[in-house]
Amino acid sequence: MSGFRDTFTKDDGKEGLLGYDDAAFLYFAGCVLLVAALPWTYQVAKNAIFGRNPSEKEFVTHKKTDRVCKSASMASGSSAEVAKSRFTRGFLIQVGVLAFMWLCLLIIIANVGGHQEMRRFDPFAILEVAADASAADIKKAYRKLSLVYHPDKNPDDPLAVSRFIEITRAYTSLTDETAKSNYEKYGNPDGPTTSKVGIGLPRFLLEKTNQLMILCIFFFFLLFVVPMAAIQYYQRTKDYASNGVLIETLHTFASYINDATRVKNCPELLAISGESRAMVMRPTDNEAMKPIGQQVVEHKKAEFAKWPIVMKNTYLVYAHMQRLHHLLTPELRQDLDQLLRCSMRISQAMIEIGCMREWFFTAQAMIDFRRSLVQALDIKASSLLQVPHFTEEHIKHCKTGKNPVSSLDTFLKKEPEDRKGMASLEPEQVLDIEAFCEHVSHMELRATVEVEDETEIVVGDIATVTVQMKRNNLKEGETVGPVHAPLFPEPKYEEWWVFLVEGSVSRIIAFERVRSTERFIEEKMRFQLSRPGKHRLELHILCDSYAGLDQKVVLEFNVCHEDDPAVKREIVVHKEDEDLDLQPTLFQQFMGDFGGEEESEEEEDDDDKDKDKDKEKKKKAPKAVVDKSLADGEDVGATEEPESDVEDTSKKGGKDKDKGGESSDSSSDSD
Repeated sequence: MSGFRDTFTKDDGKEGLLGYDDAAFLYFAGCVLLVAALPWTYQVAKNAIFGRNPSEKEFVTHKKTDRVCKSASMASGSSAEVAKSRFTRGFLIQVGVLAFMWLCLLIIIANVGGHQEMRRFDPFAILEVAADASAADIKKAYRKLSLVYHPDKNPDDPLAVSRFIEITRAYTSLTDETAKSNYEKYGNPDGPTTSKVGIGLPRFLLEKTNQLMILCIFFFFLLFVVPMAAIQYYQRTKDYASNGVLIETLHTFASYINDATRVKNCPELLAISGESRAMVMRPTDNEAMKPIGQQVVEHKKAEFAKWPIVMKNTYLVYAHMQRLHHLLTPELRQDLDQLLRCSMRISQAMIEIGCMREWFFTAQAMIDFRRSLVQALDIKASSLLQVPHFTEEHIKHCKTGKNPVSSLDTFLKKEPEDRKGMASLEPEQVLDIEAFCEHVSHMELRATVEVEDETEIVVGDIATVTVQMKRNNLKEGETVGPVHAPLFPEPKYEEWWVFLVEGSVSRIIAFERVRSTERFIEEKMRFQLSRPGKHRLELHILCDSYAGLDQKVVLEFNVCHEDDPAVKREIVVHKEDEDLDLQPTLFQQFMGDFGGEEESEEEEDDDDKDKDKDKEKKKKAPKAVVDKSLADGEDVGATEEPESDVEDTSKKGGKDKDKGGESSDSSSDSD
């Protein structure tokens, strides 16, 4: 701020606030508003003209390469959703916020137009005197202004202090010879300087009259708004698990879901969830539910009949699965849509409970219920009802005659001219069926079992099952779009569940949830082999959005015992690995020079000590022998052999030395 204060000032009729300029703040605020308002306005205008596509909000992975279903039912449903979502409460709130932002932007532009550009340091303008003023006039103006802005008279006003400094510099630049020379040469009394410009702040932040208000606002946000926002966020999220489901719902499912739970139990399980029981029960619902209660077929006796909201939502789920939407009032249809939107997260939790407890049939039933909600299929209903315009009469025709068709997968594999049940349909309806068949995934499945980098499978190994899935209906570079589900309230992308099951006990060994929309998918599932012998595993892939597309592959392999002579596990050490072992580690490289110098110095010291010891031994041993030989009157040459004896005895223990001493004494006595 000092560079900016020292170099620039404002040509303002009122008091100049040194270092703080409203124009800089207005430029900054205007840029921020413009960057936010332009793209937001474009998006709101686009939604107002063409309508909002719900999939843009619900699915962030939506791509231009997605292949969407072009059937008339999906197109009409999408158009209805777009029209419904055009002018909602959220849209009106966005319009109001945008209008306020553009109003602020216009005010900023008007204020910026009234500001004058900043100019170089002008001491005459600061002292409010003419350029040809005399020294007396300059001194008089300085005294007048310094009395007004002196810090002692304005102890709590930092702007007054800045103004006083500015006045002092201006007076110095006109009276001091050095400062005057610098001003005339460089335009600044301090000589050549550089300017520093930061983010502009509004002027009112430093005005003395606003300090109390700004302080109160600051503490209001710090001590009230921020804690209240944190408390509200905690209150809203404390009851939810990480998957978005109420913790109360998870506890309920943990108590009621077991290995015998099947699809017939699921509508009531969905109705007893916390999300379902939190829905509103209207006084008019009893009368509106009577036609539904007369038409709905219950597949299981109700266990929670004493709870009206549970019974209502159970019947709504049955009405959806049995396609009795024409009996629903607009209010009941809204309740059903709300329940179906929550059902995806809730059914996901139901599937995960079955997977975690390794109950394959339970998890399979939960997936079956999930796709029944997406496709509006009743329990044990034909999968051909997913085909557009197909009714029970068309399905009967498909199942009779030569080459009957009873499943959706078989129907999709037929050529268009060989598909049965379409003789009575209109040409437009036939085109819808062809569009549906082109859109539904034609999944090709391949699976292999192996132990990576090994030729045999041995007990204790980690086996890898490689699952390859390919959508044959897609071209290279295409991705699958939302599923064909005209009766579901929101777009839904298909998911596949891969289960590796031990066939004898139907226990889940491993599972994967595949959410990829690509043409080719590869997943690897790993598990440990615990027993030798023949193994027979079943690999299931289940679609959560379409019924009748599930596939199964049987994997048979033999596991050898680790002591089997046929098993040859050679440990091959590659030369590259050996060379890598010889390379120093990062720590050794870091400490290499220092450690190497220490080791070399220690080795040199040890060598010097060993040499000194050897020299001392060699010096002492000959002296003892020579003295002895001279005492006996023998030749010096006879001392060569005792010298070697002395060297040998120096390497022995104390006992050998004692023995050597006794033998020398005896020899001397004999002499």
